[in-house]
Amino acid sequence: MPDNLHEYLKTRRAPVDVNLKHHSLFKAHDKIASITTRIIGSMYAVYAILLIISLWITWQLITERPIDPYPFAFLLFLTNIAQLLLTPLILVGQNIQNRHAHLRAEEEYQTTKTIHTDIETILTELSRLRKTPIDL
Repeated sequence: MPDNLHEYLKTRRAPVDVNLKHHSLFKAHDKIASITTRIIGSMYAVYAILLIISLWITWQLITERPIDPYPFAFLLFLTNIAQLLLTPLILVGQNIQNRHAHLRAEEEYQTTKTIHTDIETILTELSRLRKTPIDL
């Protein structure tokens, strides 16, 4: 351990804000994918999809001349288009979230190593102090 605390604290690893680091690596398409994943991956999106499909089916069943009669082939076509567009976008968003999780895990590991070193230093110093006789 250095002779004084100030010197020791200078040598310690400073924590890194992984959120700032992660967002600094973002490109425009990363932001779009992340926002889309957050929106599409929410329960509000599920409710909206269920509402739209329910309204579509109800409208087609009660109207006299439906544009998409049962078995609702056009609705199936529209949902397949949405699925084809959103699936890769959601996967990209999940990859971005995975990168963030990896950065967090690495920072937590480095912080834990620093804390471990600090504890070892404290215990070593405490042991040294116990061996030193106290003059009253």
